[in-house]
Amino acid sequence: MRSADGVTAHAVVWLVVSTAWLACTGKELVSPNDAGDDRFGLVDPDVTVPLTDASPRLLPHERIILPAMQVGVVYVGEQDAGGAPPDDSTIGWLLASSYWLQLGEYGISNGAVVGSARVATSSFFQSGDLDQNNLVDVLVLQARVAQSLHDDADAGTTSTIGIPSAQAYVFFLPDGVNVDLGQRGNYTYQTCIDAYGYHAYDGLEPYAVLPPCPEGRSSYAESHELAEMATDPHPYDGWASDVDIPANGGEVADLCTDQADAGGVTVTWLWSNQVNGCIP
Repeated sequence: MRSADGVTAHAVVWLVVSTAWLACTGKELVSPNDAGDDRFGLVDPDVTVPLTDASPRLLPHERIILPAMQVGVVYVGEQDAGGAPPDDSTIGWLLASSYWLQLGEYGISNGAVVGSARVATSSFFQSGDLDQNNLVDVLVLQARVAQSLHDDADAGTTSTIGIPSAQAYVFFLPDGVNVDLGQRGNYTYQTCIDAYGYHAYDGLEPYAVLPPCPEGRSSYAESHELAEMATDPHPYDGWASDVDIPANGGEVADLCTDQADAGGVTVTWLWSNQVNGCIP
């Protein structure tokens, strides 16, 4: 999902919220040019957009992918004080698995976790970042992501929280802290209610945010966001379906809603151009 034009004067912020994570409202956040003052517009995710020909559903666009994605994992919050339990092993398994190699038709091979770190909630967030409902604005969170990864975000220097340099990052939020994804009228869309995960690009690196609910901390959510980061790290300059973007996000995991068991790990199905359907 693209952010609305003019949200920030300094950078274009890219954000993808997947239809698979929507709950309760039955609405999807997208980026219209006609949304007025709303950060995000809304469409009905039940809308289907028929293909006009037999072309592949996912297109390569600018061909930006992460072929052998090297991932850093960041846990915000101490483990005994609301932070997510460590899950490096599951993420590492996903990246090294035969399940992951199903993305090979898009130029993706096995990746790896290069390291992980924990940062205290009070060190990660600044005073005033969280509102009375413990919501952090999606753009404020992006600024904190950049600050945690770089001494000087403009210079792209190394992480200040002790994790090795990586191509992409996964951020687990602490208990009780969710992301304000934008408003429509008086309604505020937020993680753990309307979305169970998203990935974005901050101008330096792609990152995924997994919120503090069972669905957000699940291997299903991890597989969904990791697959989309690898195949479309700068939405939508990698693999995406132009006809599906308005209706459901249009990325490799957005086009499939089923879950599968892969070696005892619950994962998302993935769209395959080769079989013109979802796999496995």
